[in-house]
Amino acid sequence: MSAPAFAPRPRRRVAAALLLALLGALLCTLGPAARSASAASFTVYNQTQGDWHNWNLEQFGLTDNAAIYDQWGLSCSATACSNVPSQSAFQTAVKNAVASFKASASAPLVLDLENILPVSAKSAGQAQQDLTLYEKLATWAHQAEPAAPLGIYSYDYSTAYSSYTKQLYTGGYLQYFAPSMYNRWATVADWENEFDAAVADDHAMDPALPIYPYLWPLWDNGSGGQLSGPDRSTEFAQVQAKTQGAIIWANAATSLGSGSCGWLGDLAYEMSLLSGTQSSGPLGVTAKVPNTCEIGRGLTTAIPLTLTNKGTSTSAATTLKALSGPQGITGSYASTAVPALAPGASWSTTLSLTVPATESSQTALLRIDYGTGFGRLTVIIP
Repeated sequence: MSAPAFAPRPRRRVAAALLLALLGALLCTLGPAARSASAASFTVYNQTQGDWHNWNLEQFGLTDNAAIYDQWGLSCSATACSNVPSQSAFQTAVKNAVASFKASASAPLVLDLENILPVSAKSAGQAQQDLTLYEKLATWAHQAEPAAPLGIYSYDYSTAYSSYTKQLYTGGYLQYFAPSMYNRWATVADWENEFDAAVADDHAMDPALPIYPYLWPLWDNGSGGQLSGPDRSTEFAQVQAKTQGAIIWANAATSLGSGSCGWLGDLAYEMSLLSGTQSSGPLGVTAKVPNTCEIGRGLTTAIPLTLTNKGTSTSAATTLKALSGPQGITGSYASTAVPALAPGASWSTTLSLTVPATESSQTALLRIDYGTGFGRLTVIIP
C-alpha cells in the first residue's frame, strides 16, 4: 500500500509521549514488568495473516480484522467511475475477505481501495466521483457484513479534499478512521509529526470516532530494513496515548528473520502489558538466543539462560519447570535447581529448546517458569 507524494507539512510541537521501559521491550530480556497494564479500551488488530503469512500474532493478544482490497482496478475521473463491480460481486468479495482473514463478524472491516480515495483526487470533480462510489461500496459492505464497523485505509495526514472524505463519516458510512502511518519519512521524529497531523485531521472530521492507525514494521522510505525495538516502542507509545488502537499490517514481501527481533520483541512486550500477562516474580530472565531470536525448525537449540534477582531481598531457592510450548515445542535445562540469590546476584544454566519439524507458525511465545514467577521468551521460526 503505497502513499501519494504529499509534501511534508511544517513541524508541529509533539506532546510528551508516554515513556516506556526499553529494557522490558528487548526481545530476550524477560524481567518483571516495568509499567502497569494499559487500558483495555486500546485494541491491536492483526492484518498480517491473509494469504501469505503464518505469523500467529494472535498468541500475543492481537485481534484479527479483515480488509477488502481492490480486485477490479477501480478508477474515477472528474465525470465517471470505471471497473465498478456489481453489488453481488462486491458483496461476495467482502464475505470472502472476512473468511480469509478469519475475522469475527464484529471485527473492523477495512475498505482498502486506494485508487478512489478522495485525498488522492486530482480535482474536486474527481473527489466527488470518488465519494459517490465509496458511499455505494460502503453501503454494500454494510449489507454484506452488518455487524462489522467499517473504515477506509487513507492518508489522513493530508487535508486534501478532506471535505469530501468527511462526508463518509458524517453520513454514517464509516465508523472509525484507519490512517496509514507507515514509516515513509526520514526519521521517527518526522513520523511523530505526521501522526499528530493525522490525529488532528481525523478529530476535525469526527472527534467521536475511534482511530486505528495502520503500522508496518518496515521502513517505507527507501532505506530498507525493519524497525528496531526502541523505534517501535516510541511509535507505539504515541499511538497508545492518542488513539484507540492500531492495525498491524504486512505484505507478501515482509519476511520474519533475525532483523525482525527488535520490533517483534517490543510488540510482544506491549501486548503483555495490555493483557496483564507480563513477566512476573522476583527474578529477571535473560535468554541469549544464538541468532538474536531466530531458531531452526526440526532442531534443538542451546540457549544460555541467566536468572537475576531484581528485588531488594534474597530470593528463595526454586526449581525451573520443564518448558512446554505451542505446537509441540519443548525445552529442558542443564540444571533446574535455582539457588537462593542475593539482590543483584545471578545464576545461569542452558535451555535446550526443541522445535518439531512439523511446527508451522513463524513465531512462538514461550514461558520460562521458575516456580515463584516466570519470564517470557519470543522466538522467530522462519
